[in-house]
Amino acid sequence: MGEDGTSPRNGRPVLGTLLDPTGDTQARELSFALAREADRPVRLLSPGRVPDAQGSSTAARADGPPVQFACTESAVGTGRSPADIVAQEAVDAGADVVTVERPSSETPGTGLRRETTDRIVDNSPIDTVVANGNGELDDLASILVPVAGGPHTELTVRVARALADRENAWIELFTVVPTGADADRRSAAAGHLADARGHLGDFEEFDTWLYEADDPAAAIAEQSAYYDAIIMGAPTKSHLKRVVFGSTTDSVDESVDIPVVTAVSK
Repeated sequence: MGEDGTSPRNGRPVLGTLLDPTGDTQARELSFALAREADRPVRLLSPGRVPDAQGSSTAARADGPPVQFACTESAVGTGRSPADIVAQEAVDAGADVVTVERPSSETPGTGLRRETTDRIVDNSPIDTVVANGNGELDDLASILVPVAGGPHTELTVRVARALADRENAWIELFTVVPTGADADRRSAAAGHLADARGHLGDFEEFDTWLYEADDPAAAIAEQSAYYDAIIMGAPTKSHLKRVVFGSTTDSVDESVDIPVVTAVSK
């Protein structure tokens, strides 16, 4: 352990952003899972106030990573936005990834008004993982991981594997093709599954599923009844197109009552 509390071998911390320092259980669980998977420390930050050391360590396990507490003035005290504080802390700490949990007062970023969580994601200079705040991310038995070959696949699978390793859970790699899809569409979908499988490395507790349906969001929501959490990539549409046309990720997040974790690769 170095003098600054970081691991000398893999010192880039996972930056757990606590918008609610007394809660945000999912953000903590994500932070500890990702840190444990990569042998990194966890650094907890609250843009509103410095997290309490005793309260913020409740997600730690005996075999878990070391925990740091970011010492920064609150957004109220400095006039800086939470998004600016998180982005600066990510740079100053040399963080590997940011985790954040969307408060219950917010909705996913489909409205014209940008929520605090959306601004943190947009402003983050590094990979960012967002939990929707529904339920808990401990005691998971199975995780549904929809993939479609987008730019966030590697991070999505990394998050799924980290949680599965931590909870001894099963991973289902899932992709959707239109009903009656031709050979080219099915081949492309199989390629998406193979690519995702490659990012699992030596993880063996998984299966793949090429599913036929005309509405991917509805198919994912329907299958969510059989899983404990969903991990998926962020929308690739612009914010305006999401407002006008919607997105699969936003539709799933709004229609299920289990944890949905969204991965945003930068």
